[in-house]
Amino acid sequence: MKKLLLTILTLAVIQYMASAQFATPTMAGFSSLHQSLHTTPATLPDYKYYLVLPQMDIGIQNNFALNDLFTPDGDFLRLDLSKWTSANNGPLQLQLSQNTRLLDVGFALSPKNYLYFGSSIQLNQNIALPTGLLQFAEVGRTLDISGLDLNATAVAEYHAGIVQKIGPFTLGFRYRILNGLANLQTVRSDLRLDMSSDSIQLHTDLEMRGSNLQDQDANGRPLSGEFPDVSSLVPFSENKGQSMDFGLGYTYKDKLSLDVSLLNIGNSITWNSNLSTYTSKGQFHYTGPIVNMGVDSAGNAFQGIADTITTQIKQNLGLDTLGSSTSYTTSMTQQMLVHLNYRPYKFLGIGLIYRRPLNEVQLFSDASFIAPYVDLQWSSYLSSRIHYSSSANRSSIGGLLALRLWGLQVSAGVENIDMFYKQSSTRFLQFQGGLSVCFGNHKAK
Repeated sequence: MKKLLLTILTLAVIQYMASAQFATPTMAGFSSLHQSLHTTPATLPDYKYYLVLPQMDIGIQNNFALNDLFTPDGDFLRLDLSKWTSANNGPLQLQLSQNTRLLDVGFALSPKNYLYFGSSIQLNQNIALPTGLLQFAEVGRTLDISGLDLNATAVAEYHAGIVQKIGPFTLGFRYRILNGLANLQTVRSDLRLDMSSDSIQLHTDLEMRGSNLQDQDANGRPLSGEFPDVSSLVPFSENKGQSMDFGLGYTYKDKLSLDVSLLNIGNSITWNSNLSTYTSKGQFHYTGPIVNMGVDSAGNAFQGIADTITTQIKQNLGLDTLGSSTSYTTSMTQQMLVHLNYRPYKFLGIGLIYRRPLNEVQLFSDASFIAPYVDLQWSSYLSSRIHYSSSANRSSIGGLLALRLWGLQVSAGVENIDMFYKQSSTRFLQFQGGLSVCFGNHKAK
C-alpha cells in the first residue's frame, strides 16, 4: 500500500510539471501584461493592440511539501506519513490547472475604450486523499476513505470583454461561453474496511458521475477506444455554460488607484453529453482464517480461502457502470479581488492585492489570500513586479517580468522563487512564460 501511495504521488508530481495556468491573481493591475485583464477586468492594457501567440503557462499546486512526506534515512528517503495521519491536517491535496491559449486579441477602440476577445482550452484536476487512507498506509488494519475526492473537468472557453474609462472611473465587463468537453467527479466516497486476524468487515457507498464526448452504450461504456475528431468539439458540445466577470476602478490624481473585481459570477456548466454513473454499494462480513496468497515449494500459486473471499466481495459489492439521462451542473468558486496601488513616481509603484471567495470554496487554492508588491518601470520596454503572497495554505515570494522588443513581448512569471533552490520545502511550483505581439503605447487621456 505504501508503494502504491508513493507511486500515486510521484505520478501526480510528474503530471503537474506539465500543467499550466492562465492568469494568476498576483497579476492584478500589472498593465504591462495583457493577462492582467483576466484577473482585473477594469485594467487598461499599455498597448494599442496585442495578439497572443498560442502558449501555455506552467504550474504546480499542493498543500504539502516533499519534506512533509519523506524523512532522510541514511542515503535514502523514507516515506513518513505521521504528520498527515492526524485529523488536524485534513486531506492531502494535489491540483492541476492547465490552460492552453488558442487565441487572445485586444485593441483600443479609442484612448478610453478597449475591446478584447479570445478562446482557450482548460483542464482542471483535483485529488484529495483523506486522513483515513494515509492512516491505513502508515498503520494498516483499518481503512476509511470518507472524504476521498477525485474531480477532473475539461472545458473550451470563448470570451469577449470591454473596458471603458469615464473620468476617474474605469469599468470592465467580460462574458465567457463555456463548452464542457469532459467531466468526472466524486459524488459519495464512503468506504470502511476493518481487518483482524479472523475477520473482515467492508462497507461501501461509492458513486462517481461523468460526462464526455465519446459515444457509449446503454450501460455507460465507450463504444470504441477513439475520441471524436477535434472538428466535432468546435464550436459547441451539448454541455453548455457561462460565466461573467466585472471590474470597477477608480484613480485619484494618477497616483492612487483602487480596483474591485468580481470573478466567475454565475459560473456553471450543465452536463448533458454521454452521461455515466459509477457505483459500488453494499456490505460484506467474513469471519474465519485469513490466508495470505503465496506459492508452494513447486512454484504453484495457492490462494484457497483468499480466492473465495475475493469472489464474495465482488458478488456483494460490485462496481457498476450505468448510462444516465439525468443532467447535472458544476461550477467554479466565485471570487472578489481588491487591488490597491500607489505610484509616488512614474517608475515606482507599491500596492496590495486581496482576494476572498464569495461562495463555497471548490479548491483549496481558492482560499483567501493577501499579496503586497512593488512595481518597477525600468523603461517603456521593461517592467517588473516583486510580490509576497500569503494564504492559509502557503506563503511565497514571486515576480513578473515583461520585455517588449520591436513589437514582440517576452513575458515570464513565477509565484515562488524558492522553487529554484528549495524544492523539498516548496508547496507551490509555478512558472509562466510566452510570446505576444504588442504594438503601440496606449495611454488613456
